[in-house]
Amino acid sequence: MKTYTLEPQDLLFFRDARPMETSGGHGARWPEPSVIFDALHAALWRAFPEKRAWEHKHDYGRSSHRPRNGDTQRFGSLVSAGLFAVWTDGRWLFPAPADATASDDTDGWLLVPQASQGSTNLPAPFLKCTVASRAKPSKETVQPWWSTTAWRDYLAGQKPARAELFSHDDLFAAEWTTGIGIDPETQTQDGQRIYSAEYLRLRPKVRCGFTASLRMKHNGSGRDLRECIEQLFEATDTIIVGGQQRPCRVEPSKENATPPFPLGMSRDFHSHGEAGNQRLLVKWILLTPAIWPEIKPGFTRSREEIRAHPGGWLPNWICPNSGKVLLHHRPGEVRRVWDETKGRTVRRADNETNIAAHLVAACVPKPTPVTGWTERLHLLQDEREKWAPGGDDKAHGPRQTHLAVPAGAVYYFEADSETDARNLAAALNWHGGQKSEIENPKAEIRMNRRSTLMGEKGFGLGVCGTWKFFGT
Repeated sequence: MKTYTLEPQDLLFFRDARPMETSGGHGARWPEPSVIFDALHAALWRAFPEKRAWEHKHDYGRSSHRPRNGDTQRFGSLVSAGLFAVWTDGRWLFPAPADATASDDTDGWLLVPQASQGSTNLPAPFLKCTVASRAKPSKETVQPWWSTTAWRDYLAGQKPARAELFSHDDLFAAEWTTGIGIDPETQTQDGQRIYSAEYLRLRPKVRCGFTASLRMKHNGSGRDLRECIEQLFEATDTIIVGGQQRPCRVEPSKENATPPFPLGMSRDFHSHGEAGNQRLLVKWILLTPAIWPEIKPGFTRSREEIRAHPGGWLPNWICPNSGKVLLHHRPGEVRRVWDETKGRTVRRADNETNIAAHLVAACVPKPTPVTGWTERLHLLQDEREKWAPGGDDKAHGPRQTHLAVPAGAVYYFEADSETDARNLAAALNWHGGQKSEIENPKAEIRMNRRSTLMGEKGFGLGVCGTWKFFGT
């Protein structure tokens, strides 16, 4: 995993899901993680239109509707995380946690769960706590961008210093301009539309940061994987990011051998309850948005049952009926083995165990719409049928709009034991287990991405902390 900084050469335009009309196009917003992934993927195709010797083929996935004997996919191992803001002195900035307040009270500046009394209208029956504030009522809001140092203090239960917190205005400004509608067939003015659009201009002290990886199998080996993302930036140091073909210059980071993200807790969690029946209190905070779609009941191609799940604010790896964590702890090597009951190979890990933990509360801000535009080669079968039913020549069109849980959302868990708490943290922290593992320059970095959709694009990264009940 390589770390890079990105410096725009002009204004940037990151359009949201709203239509661009005379009321304005909202493009002065911080982009979702998929923007840099799509920019890198397009840059790889532009730089290497023909297959190179260092590439290997990627078959389409099992769930793909494309024919398995058709063309194979290029650059399928690309993964990324970002964009994040980077201050002029090298500090990386991340969205603020949703349970922080602007209160100056060193004891009451965090929202904390409180056991619910009586009946509630919470969206899930297993949520037994509401998140309450101990601070005095105020109209002040918390600064939306925090440095890694601020996050470290927050995870340690300490109020961050004001110098480590940043506003939107510290990072960028919005600029408006007027544009004209373009006919997609003639690429000229369509004679009908005119619009005003909002653009994002970074402040002089601000750049963008991201991580990216493109691991390729060497000589067909399944174990000898080599990092090839440098091949792109040896060919060019400029990529197109966002809408309207805006060029940005990319530089490899010299200061950071590992991603300079906040590191979550992996042990020493607070406990609650009487001796012999204590629960360990773990909270998980999103550093990037996550998408958990609604899952309808049905069966897979191998006739395995698919259980319904509402998705939305609730992670798909949480049981919607009980709140139980459905993830597993996998300390051993993951291998493909034959499963007689399923009639196919499955991925299994040595010493795989369940994680005894339950979701008890959540602090989730309003959702973030995530959408985009795609050409016919990248449309899924169901989307192709929507925009161009029948025939083989499918038109380009918009992607499906998802409502993502925004960065900063907080999920509160109770684990049955210290071991379960550590296993839960290892499954949810973006860096996995112990901090010493990620701080080792020789360690192989593999990010946990707990978003059901678009994890490879940087969705679903988070860190773990601990929490206390209201009044304790």
